[in-house]
Amino acid sequence: MKQQHLSGVSLAVVLLCATGTMPAMAHHSRAAFDLLNKSEIKARITEVRWTNPHVFLVGQVTNAQGQTEEWTFEGHSISGLSHAGWTRDTVKKGDELLLVVNRHRDTAKHFALMDHVILPDGTRVYSVGVPPTDPSKPKPALQASSNFSGNWKLQFPGTPEQQRERILLGTPAPAKEGPYTAKARAQVAVYKADSNPTLRCVAPGLPYLLATVYEYKWIRYSDRIVIEKEQFNESTRVIHLDGKPRPANFKPGVLGWSTGRFEADGSLTVETSGFSPTPWGNGAGIDSGVGKKITERYKLGNGGLTLNLSWSQEDPEYFTQPVKGEALFNKMPDFNFAKNPPCDLKAAQQHLQFEK
Repeated sequence: MKQQHLSGVSLAVVLLCATGTMPAMAHHSRAAFDLLNKSEIKARITEVRWTNPHVFLVGQVTNAQGQTEEWTFEGHSISGLSHAGWTRDTVKKGDELLLVVNRHRDTAKHFALMDHVILPDGTRVYSVGVPPTDPSKPKPALQASSNFSGNWKLQFPGTPEQQRERILLGTPAPAKEGPYTAKARAQVAVYKADSNPTLRCVAPGLPYLLATVYEYKWIRYSDRIVIEKEQFNESTRVIHLDGKPRPANFKPGVLGWSTGRFEADGSLTVETSGFSPTPWGNGAGIDSGVGKKITERYKLGNGGLTLNLSWSQEDPEYFTQPVKGEALFNKMPDFNFAKNPPCDLKAAQQHLQFEK
């Protein structure tokens, strides 16, 4: 680990195969940080911003010349930190911390990504870093699903560190070539990562939510399946199983109207339409129109411990043929998601002030 003496010391797993785009894996790319090297920085915390989509710490750092500098440290989301054992009170204003970070590639900028933090009592708490494996810690018991219900998590390929890097690098730019209409090609040609609607706290829809980070909770009822999405409290989805058509008074939206049916082999087919025109509604940089339709097929595997998803996406306004994708989910211990605060616009755009 590189010592920073500031105070005297210091996917393509879910590819939409035909286009090369994918559901977003992160709110924004962390490519501006040096993800391969870690530094230690001592800081006295002056502000704790327990916000979504990311938590931030602001602190005073003494550099090698004895001068005080203000630094901003970007952390995981509230959901991510909660999984790592954090609470709102883990770090307090006035705490003296040793932060292990990935610094901004432009070292003149006082902005860093928190890998983990060592608290005043010596406790080590992780942010976006991968904690060491404790072989003595028992694995939580898993309850297999027989009807799709329960908690599920997308399986990313590679080692934990490789998974971390994939997620931190975020959604790549759309492929230059694909089954695009002229309208889609024009949008791909002017793609800018900073146009991501999530930077304006716009709630995500489909296919963004089909296969992305954070867990899913499926709740099975006799006439419907409710899918809650961790971190995205406003994006709960309903799959209607009663066979009734879409109501005449239904208002189109980013989630559309989903109907499901069970096939003879036990798989679940879901058809969704009724979408509103949506910026980036077909993936990174490509909007979607009212003609978008998505067909998903879910099938349990490994005795109810895995969930396989394949889907097809149509939108004649932007695609000349359907695009397809697939993903695999692993069963997780069942728990209820915490209610998160809404997206904070300042937090969503915080990184942009350091990219000027």
